[in-house]
Amino acid sequence: MINFFIELYGSIRNKNAFLTSIRFYSVERILVRVVANIILPIYLGLTANREEYQLTPSTDKDKRIIVSLTSFPARIKKVWIVIECLLRQTYPPDKIILWLAKEQFEGRNTLPNNLLDLEKRGLEIVFCDEDLRSHKKYYYAIKKFSKDILITVDDDLIYPTILISRLLDLHKKHPGTICCDRAHRITKEGSNLKSYTEWETLHKAEGPSFKLFFTSGGGTLFPPGALSKEALNKKIFMVHCKYADDIWLNVMAQMNDTKIVKSDAYSTMLPIIGIGGITLTSMNVDQGFNDKQLNSIRKYYANSNTNTLKNIYS
Repeated sequence: MINFFIELYGSIRNKNAFLTSIRFYSVERILVRVVANIILPIYLGLTANREEYQLTPSTDKDKRIIVSLTSFPARIKKVWIVIECLLRQTYPPDKIILWLAKEQFEGRNTLPNNLLDLEKRGLEIVFCDEDLRSHKKYYYAIKKFSKDILITVDDDLIYPTILISRLLDLHKKHPGTICCDRAHRITKEGSNLKSYTEWETLHKAEGPSFKLFFTSGGGTLFPPGALSKEALNKKIFMVHCKYADDIWLNVMAQMNDTKIVKSDAYSTMLPIIGIGGITLTSMNVDQGFNDKQLNSIRKYYANSNTNTLKNIYS
């Protein structure tokens, strides 16, 4: 059921110029989003108690699979949908960890019961002393599970049940790279980077390459040691990339000479609707914050005499 709606949503493409001009495909997408957001929560709730939809970590793996995400009060009521998708993976992870900032939640008793119930099936909810915003998605997991494989996801998307298996298959072919389901191709005009909004969204497999930019919430696998040790320098990212963990993580990958490879997923994300708060996409992309933060971090390292940005971002 989950994969059906995701595939249906991804199959709606602007094939005809006239139909595109009258927004026919846009209406189709809206309808699929609405229907999926009505039917899937009901389906997930009715099938939640099946024995196969709970974590049974293997003790035979060399590296554990850690799925990590974060959320905030405006979205906490619907993040259970994301967790349900992760619990139904054809290749289950060893851990699913939801990182929450203590200052945003007044204890566990303020969390929705349907989210707390998921702890019985393997979800771990961890309260963090600091609110590092979207950086909580990776920061604490890297510190605690540095020798394991980390997969990051967002709190507002419906994920296919083959997400982890697809990323792991890619990881086996390219073990030293960061593997992702969604990526852009970074483009330049002369020696200057074009605006983020002009980068091409990729819909086919591509890479490994330094010219790819992963979006970590689309489902991204980080092998151990993929990022520069600088990735945990919160004093820098909270100043220069406070609202753009993707910008920071991509720069940290390049500083570590780690290439990026994209899977063959079409890269159309089915969103969870009816959630509150300003999205990072609307702020970073629509308002140009991605360009501002990327330029800020590039200038910082250009002036730091470390000579670390030596590939596409230099």
